[in-house]
Amino acid sequence: MNSLRYLLASLVLGLIAAFASENMFWIVAPYPLTPPGLAFIWAMYALCCAAALSAVALTGIRGLPAAFLGAAIMGWLTEGAVEGTMYLAFPFQLAWTPLAWHALISGVCVFALGRAAPHWPRWRRIGAWALLGLFIGFWAQYWPLERAALPDLPRLIAYLGGGGVAVALAHLLLDRLTPLSPPPRRVLMIAPIALAALWALQSLAAPSPLRLALPLLLWITIRAMKRLGAGHGTARGPVDFGAPAPVALRHFTFLIAPLTGAVLAVAGWRLTGGFEANVALVLTTVPASVIWWLWLVLRAARA
Repeated sequence: MNSLRYLLASLVLGLIAAFASENMFWIVAPYPLTPPGLAFIWAMYALCCAAALSAVALTGIRGLPAAFLGAAIMGWLTEGAVEGTMYLAFPFQLAWTPLAWHALISGVCVFALGRAAPHWPRWRRIGAWALLGLFIGFWAQYWPLERAALPDLPRLIAYLGGGGVAVALAHLLLDRLTPLSPPPRRVLMIAPIALAALWALQSLAAPSPLRLALPLLLWITIRAMKRLGAGHGTARGPVDFGAPAPVALRHFTFLIAPLTGAVLAVAGWRLTGGFEANVALVLTTVPASVIWWLWLVLRAARA
């Protein structure tokens, strides 16, 4: 039963990650939105989330550091084992997008905030998701510089809003899966071993010393997670995704973010024709995420 719950949690986390790291990032999708393609993307994110969930379960880390560092692992695996983007523009891509987007935005601003916000007063919950919608609308202004064809408002609402519904439903399922008792270690190691094999095959196909950055960063991060974990990672307790929402429908307040983002995106495209929003995002999120990661690693070293 614990193994089945771990699999379900990985699939649910994969849904949240796919929205936050795909829909929110690729405001204008670079690939056809076909059911097989979407299923493949979900499966890849679920696999990387399973490895991150295994790291959290094995190290005993909890709370916001678990969300940030777990999502960093997911990001590095996505960009360094499934894809090879983190080896481009080296070493800049080690932080952008694995830390700056996957960890900071997907892990903290979408997942962790999504677990906390249902417990907040209504005004604070609505304000938080409206701010995320403002961020989505701002980030969207970069994409007219990259794409000649832009979606109209109904298509963008379907793309972002549909993903937002999936996120709300995912949080409802997480409410029923928390606390998650870890399955046997052999189950926890399936996803990490599969991704290690994928990384090794890609390394053999395109050898480069830069590819060693992935195992090095994972080793540093997991070691820090272990030292920051309960009992310095010696005791494996249940993984806590946070208390269930007091009212289940509060999870759907999240839809304010994608719907606000879609409206602001299209309005901005018509008003300005797009601008280099990516520069402002990189200059803020990359330093913030790198400093946070370094602070956690140094804090763990002193533990």
